[in-house]
Amino acid sequence: MKFLIRLFTVSLLGILLTQCFGVSKTFPEKRFFLIETNDTKQLFSPPKPRTFFVRKVFISQRFEGKEFVYRKDNAVYESDFYNGFFIPPSHNFKEEFSKSLIRSGNFEWDANLHTRVNVTHYIELNLSQLYGDFRSKEPKAVVEFEVVVYEDMNSISSPVFRKTYKQNITIEKKDAEALVIGWNSALNNAFTELNIDLSKQLK
Repeated sequence: MKFLIRLFTVSLLGILLTQCFGVSKTFPEKRFFLIETNDTKQLFSPPKPRTFFVRKVFISQRFEGKEFVYRKDNAVYESDFYNGFFIPPSHNFKEEFSKSLIRSGNFEWDANLHTRVNVTHYIELNLSQLYGDFRSKEPKAVVEFEVVVYEDMNSISSPVFRKTYKQNITIEKKDAEALVIGWNSALNNAFTELNIDLSKQLK
């Protein structure tokens, strides 16, 4: 009984302190973002009669979670609990990458979406860097990924294209929204370069 009286007294005291002195706890709301690209230049119209299938998307374990990652010092990285991806970053990256290939006209079909088409090219992606570089007064959005394109001949996969793309885009401030805008710009640049390379390399 004494315990219940003490518990009630403590609870009542907490309520009174909150009302009298304005003591309250407030926490930031969690925000979720998507990477979105839209500046892919159309290189072929009509599109080339090629079909691709994204076979694998690798992403460094440092950046595979939904929480944004910031580099604060040469050896110090931090994750942001309150700002992150709406879907896993590997899925978000794959979707934007695939849309870019279709928009460019380098490919006519995405076999990940259309299962009844014959695949002419298989693609593997390795996303090795995806973070905000906040070490200096000029923060940057950092993206780095490798693309490997294969052709299958007689059930044997042969690589026909391989290249790594890296972008460091200066952003306005050390802020999650500014970082996403920077990532969008970085991927627009990288996808433009990639599609120009593919237009010259693929048969």
